[in-house]
Amino acid sequence: MPSSKKPASKAVLDANVWVSALLWGGKPAEIIKASEQGKVRLFASEEIIREISQVLNYPKLRKVYESEEMNHEELIEAVLKVVRFVQVSRRVKVVLEHPADDKFIECALEAKADYVVSGDKHLLKVGNYEKIQVVSVREFLGVLEAKHK
Repeated sequence: MPSSKKPASKAVLDANVWVSALLWGGKPAEIIKASEQGKVRLFASEEIIREISQVLNYPKLRKVYESEEMNHEELIEAVLKVVRFVQVSRRVKVVLEHPADDKFIECALEAKADYVVSGDKHLLKVGNYEKIQVVSVREFLGVLEAKHK
């Protein structure tokens, strides 16, 4: 009898989605929870982890998590526990207004991911690239909900 379990979606989260999930929870954290439940597989590259690390070092954000008695290393560890690493081998120029965001598309291409999840207007403007859809957190949660009813 064939399994009724649907294959997990594959996604790359942008750095700000990760930071929001780690520090404030809410909708971005629901994606992490879905990953832990096997509903989505999350991917990252070294460059993405580096950006998350840099953002977490902003003094304003450092204050937030240090006041909650969390530290930088624990937060990065939390990301590393959830993601699967990919080595990016193909460079693209897709996000013309902010080329630094190309790393998310590159990671998604390497992972053969279905989605890049972002709140970044430059990335969201891309819409689709090859077989990758760039969607907001809310849109992605809607996709997961529809897929796993």
